[in-house]
Amino acid sequence: MIRFLHKLSIPCILLGLMTSIVSAQVSDSIDTKITASAPRPIEGITVIGQQSLANLRLRISEKETEIYNFFNSNNSSPRFDIICTKRTPTGTHLLIRECEPRFLKQLRVEKTRDLRMGIGAGYNQRDLVRWSAQDFEKLQNEINELMASSNEFARLLTALSELNENYEAVSEAR
Repeated sequence: MIRFLHKLSIPCILLGLMTSIVSAQVSDSIDTKITASAPRPIEGITVIGQQSLANLRLRISEKETEIYNFFNSNNSSPRFDIICTKRTPTGTHLLIRECEPRFLKQLRVEKTRDLRMGIGAGYNQRDLVRWSAQDFEKLQNEINELMASSNEFARLLTALSELNENYEAVSEAR
């Protein structure tokens, strides 16, 4: 009895699949006829599926690079350019990306040179930020002005924000 049902179920499944394929082809041809007579503008649809955290991190990094490049080409002074470097911190094998304004990088070089020559005292990142507080304020003003004057820059920042929100949602779901 089981063999008989098994032999009977295979043709039924095949018949069901063929019927759905034929009906899909018929509906496609009907849709084609309708759209040919009444053309309408095509709308863009973006489907975002579940993405891996690594893929989202990569997209965030690419978007940040795009933002930094846009800012660097449109700011008022090369001193405010954002420079990104990759380095491996001591004690690890992980390559990390660090981005900072040019004025902060130049200040670090100056303080390191002074320290090696015996002129200055030790410092840390917090000291560098405190010493360059006025430059950071000017940098923030540059960013705000660019956001207000450029729709493209505002669009890039919005896209980055959406990517970060998506990354947080995916990481919390795991």
